[in-house]
Amino acid sequence: MTVYKINDNLHVFQTICTCPDEVATQLGDFNYFEKILLQGVENKSLKGIWKPAVVEFEDVLTKNSELPDISLWLRTYLVLSPRAYEILNTYLSEGGEFLPVNYQGEKWYLYTSLTFGKEDRQKCIEKISYGSPDGLEVLVFIDDDVKDKVIFKSRLEGAGNLYCTEKFKVICEQNQLNGLVFSSNLTESFN
Repeated sequence: MTVYKINDNLHVFQTICTCPDEVATQLGDFNYFEKILLQGVENKSLKGIWKPAVVEFEDVLTKNSELPDISLWLRTYLVLSPRAYEILNTYLSEGGEFLPVNYQGEKWYLYTSLTFGKEDRQKCIEKISYGSPDGLEVLVFIDDDVKDKVIFKSRLEGAGNLYCTEKFKVICEQNQLNGLVFSSNLTESFN
């Protein structure tokens, strides 16, 4: 079974430029900043503090880039256009939560995964730099654990990225949902 690391396609598409501190302020409490940043690791629901925040997009690597159907925010949140939400919400709802945001008067969603994939620790290889742990050289998930999951995180990797199965990739491709790049190299740096 192939598992993919989800990355932004920043060469073609815009990304959210609204910072977590700005979102926290819009939610009414600057201290929510930490909850937003640590959600991936702490894996706690944000629904109790959430209300629709206004977000903005900007070009990153290319001028006049396109608005994506799906992108990433803080590497652990999917950003879903209204069209992407309509297509994906039934597939993703069991494994996480949707947090509404507003972009130019339209309701978009942040999706945060509340699901972890179980790693095959016998096949994972830790990266050591100058005698200290420095991430992973190889990350492998247990097929039986992730086969029915759509999007998930890795505890071993530090919950700093999102991963998906072929199912999510195919749904995006069949529905021509643009904005993401899927890499079978689970430990590569940003594209």
